[in-house]
Amino acid sequence: MSDAPDLSPQEAVDRWLDRASLDRAAQTIAGYRGQLRHFVRWANSEGIDSVAQLDPWDIETFETHRRGNDLAAITLRNELGTLRQLLDYCARIGVVDDELPESIELPKVSADDQTDETILEPHRAKSLLDVYRNGDEDYPRGHAFLELAWYTGARMGGLRGLDLGDVDFQEGFVRFRHRPETGTPLKNAYDGERVVGISQPVVDALTDYVAEDRPDVTDDHGRQPLFATMHGRISLNVLRTSCYYATIPCRFRSCPHGKDRDSCDWTTQADASKCPSSRSPHQIRSGSITWQLDRGLRADVVAERVNASVEIIEQHYDQASDLAAYERRREKHLSKLGFQTEDDNEEETA
Repeated sequence: MSDAPDLSPQEAVDRWLDRASLDRAAQTIAGYRGQLRHFVRWANSEGIDSVAQLDPWDIETFETHRRGNDLAAITLRNELGTLRQLLDYCARIGVVDDELPESIELPKVSADDQTDETILEPHRAKSLLDVYRNGDEDYPRGHAFLELAWYTGARMGGLRGLDLGDVDFQEGFVRFRHRPETGTPLKNAYDGERVVGISQPVVDALTDYVAEDRPDVTDDHGRQPLFATMHGRISLNVLRTSCYYATIPCRFRSCPHGKDRDSCDWTTQADASKCPSSRSPHQIRSGSITWQLDRGLRADVVAERVNASVEIIEQHYDQASDLAAYERRREKHLSKLGFQTEDDNEEETA
């Protein structure tokens, strides 16, 4: 390590994130940066000018420091996991000891802690889609987004990156493409590229949105975004706001929180996220994946549609009720649980 350059903690973070940005989405990089800023601040406060100074005791001290902030176990695990990735990179380029990353022991967390159980439940998704399809609610962009997000289970970044030309309105499918050079990367880069089929009601909703509500604009790169505002491609923040506004429960039922829709502040686009029963794009994705599994699609098929591993789906997204999970097992395995074989049947009927 004597020939390795001295890198400050901030310089090490910047170099690693610069490399990681080649194949990871901008949102992922932003998340990493937010997690690592705590480490950089702590290192600066401790007078650590170079990552070469770090030893296992420093890592232990930093972990103790973060535990003192009463973090949730999953938050601490995620922060330390990102720090270990950084130190793995630093070890690979020779600026820290090879064994330093191994000094980070990730805290164990329960399955409940790892999973956000707040989802858009399938019965609520159906009720929302019904009122939009029947014309009882008029919000074309929100309707189109909800239809597409629910049927594909795609991430918000993937949906935002769709162009008009990525939707085949005749054959009924959408094509997700990794286009980082023009501002719309996919989370898993080129591994996230895929074609996903959509149903006729989804096509109809998209057709109506494009005809009635979508501004005829291009983005800064000359592309025609599917979801757009008068300024070009819709921002992630506006798309998220649209999602909350599209899923407020008073669109299909009386308010579960005892409020009057006409006077409730939560029924505006700006404040819909404050409604405890509105849902985020991630919660729609979680509910969609659960619904697809409950409808009988195999986990590997769902994994391909939503661009996630089977393991991740089962651990983080599959929020099936105990009864639904039982019915899946029953359908798949019950026929195997018997004493009779074909030979036994032949003997009994002989």
